Amino acid sequence: MRLSSSQIYQQAVNAMLSKQAELAKTQLQLATGKRVLAPSDDPAAATQVINLNQAIETTAQYQRNSDYAETRLSIEETVLADVGNVLQRVRELSVRANNDTLSAGDRQAIADEVRTNLDAVFQLANNQDSSGEYLFSGYKTGTVPFTDDGSGNYTYQGDQGTRSLQVGANRQVSIGDAGNDVFMKVDDGAGGTINMFEMLNDIITSLEANNPTPTALTQLDSALDVVLSTRSTIGARMNTIDAQRNANDSFSLVLQENRSKLEDLDYAEAVSKFEQQILALQASQQSFVKIQGLSLFNYL
Repeated sequence: MRLSSSQIYQQAVNAMLSKQAELAKTQLQLATGKRVLAPSDDPAAATQVINLNQAIETTAQYQRNSDYAETRLSIEETVLADVGNVLQRVRELSVRANNDTLSAGDRQAIADEVRTNLDAVFQLANNQDSSGEYLFSGYKTGTVPFTDDGSGNYTYQGDQGTRSLQVGANRQVSIGDAGNDVFMKVDDGAGGTINMFEMLNDIITSLEANNPTPTALTQLDSALDVVLSTRSTIGARMNTIDAQRNANDSFSLVLQENRSKLEDLDYAEAVSKFEQQILALQASQQSFVKIQGLSLFNYL
């Protein structure tokens, strides 16, 4: 079969363009550091890389959830620590108020301080996190959890829900506590329960009447126990978050290493290939120049 000059010319052009395309691909690989630039380069590896990227992003989301959960629990723990300190101060005042040598005026002064402490506990119970969500409203994070009718009657307006976040593939952590469980179920010393606010209000009323209530210390101890117990569970949850975060870090590292093996470029091999392709392109270009000069007219 005879080849025309145009066919020979076109074959030379195609060969040169092919070499240029191969060189351009290697240049892009060197620029990006990636061996797999498109799924067609290595379909099996590309599929695995997609799956690994999804797993890495999911793990990163678990880490973000862990950070948020830890922040929120830290705020709650700080608030409850403050509540505990206030209750401890009221307990000290109640012990002092039981001293028979105190006058009605002395007990009135103590009642005034306890009232200040009641206001402090009420404000702490209605505290918000950094996102403006109420800590102790359960699922109703936009609702003020506790209200006061001004007559010593306190109402919980939240619900019993406890929000949870996924911090690992098989692990969720509660990021809050319902205010009903923390503030509204104090043992009253008589077989029933009373909320912290009314407990403190009763102490104030008895002091103002110059007749300290005999159950005040028992109730305060119960309230302190509730606070300490809740703080203990918060500490356990934060430890869980720390452990899961470390596990997530290790898992993410393994995923990234596997992805790197699939898609990252062997630079030494790529540079050697690049140099060979440059030589091949130059040879192709030189051949093209010679082919351009071939014609029968040169021999007539």
